[in-house]
Amino acid sequence: MFARFKNGQTTKYNSSLSEFVRNADSSRKKKVYSRVIDRAVESQNSVVKQAELLQTR
Repeated sequence: MFARFKNGQTTKYNSSLSEFVRNADSSRKKKVYSRVIDRAVESQNSVVKQAELLQTR
């Protein structure tokens, strides 16, 4: 996996995410990361609640 980097070969594909991580200022990154984390927590809480409902049946 890392042999590609040792040989100096890198991928030429740039995703929107990689562009954002490289180019966005720190305050913008903080806003986006906070939003992503909040949504992930909401999603995880929803899964836990669904599992609890299934166990009580």
